[in-house]
Amino acid sequence: MKKIMVLLVFLIVGTSLISAERPYDKVAEATFEALRSGDYSILQPYLDDAMKVAFNEEKFIAFGDDLISKYGELRSYSFVKEGKTSGFILGYYNFEFERANVTLRLVFREINGGYLLSGIWIDAVNSRETGIPLGVALFFPVLGGFLALFTFYLLGFRRIGVAEIILGIILVAITLGIQPLIQNAPFLAVGIRSNSEVVAKGTVFVVFASIWLGFVAGFFQESLKYGLSKGKYLNEALFIGIGFGLGEAILVPALQAIQLATIGGVTPKLTTALASMLERYLATLFHAGTTVVLAYSYKNGFGKKALLALSVAHGIIDTFAAYYQFKPSPVVLAVIYVLLLTVSVLLLRYGLPKVKEEREEDRIVW
Repeated sequence: MKKIMVLLVFLIVGTSLISAERPYDKVAEATFEALRSGDYSILQPYLDDAMKVAFNEEKFIAFGDDLISKYGELRSYSFVKEGKTSGFILGYYNFEFERANVTLRLVFREINGGYLLSGIWIDAVNSRETGIPLGVALFFPVLGGFLALFTFYLLGFRRIGVAEIILGIILVAITLGIQPLIQNAPFLAVGIRSNSEVVAKGTVFVVFASIWLGFVAGFFQESLKYGLSKGKYLNEALFIGIGFGLGEAILVPALQAIQLATIGGVTPKLTTALASMLERYLATLFHAGTTVVLAYSYKNGFGKKALLALSVAHGIIDTFAAYYQFKPSPVVLAVIYVLLLTVSVLLLRYGLPKVKEEREEDRIVW
């Protein structure tokens, strides 16, 4: 009788263990092993025909490299939950990386009694590192923009052009709505949808992609500022430029925060937040300087030449910034800051005396 009871216990336990194994777990295991080793051949047999085209070896390597560069080495994985939609099974798995837990949503399709991978998505990211709260991190770039405004206040520009600042912020909103469409168009046309896919194509492609992104930004933004500032008083142009810098300091981090709040991400460190503050400070000085020079050059008959020169200078700086987004490097970041500081100082040393001269002339006339 005892033997029968023991046998029944083993049968029950064995049955529960068998039922605990999902029929698509082998696909999840292959996904984990392939990402950990970087070996596409492990995963390829488990992909359906559409996925083999959409998630070829190049895109797989780009996807894996992007995860590892952001979150560190892959350590383990575990099942979270299951869902179903339109004939597909959704398997949610927690992939434990060195710096974050990433929930991947694996989409399975049953074919001839077996299961194949039909899609893979990042569902959520939970940081494993201790950093500053997202709301605090968002404060730093905004502070950088307002510190730039305070710098102009200390330089003698006490009457703040609120209306002009608002115009500059509106220009940023227009830029954020239109500029990315132009920048992304050629990449989307050839099926590139992420930075990791650009990086996977090699350094030469990254360089050309950075040049394209940088110079589109330079010509688009300087053209907008030129169109709005020409014919205006230099003091008004100055605050339009400051508003543009403030708009970037507020809206760009806000959009990034929304993205992080939606899917999660690695908690920002204090050093990263301080670097973002410095970047927004210098960028606001830069936009103020370019807008003043554009307004002055238009009044003195060389507006188009100045627009071309400043668009090129802006394009060079943003080329380095775009390259940094693809391949982060302290050297590249230092180059960006040095270029921003140098160009901003040169522009302001040239443009701010012109603003003060114009204000003095107006006082004499009155």
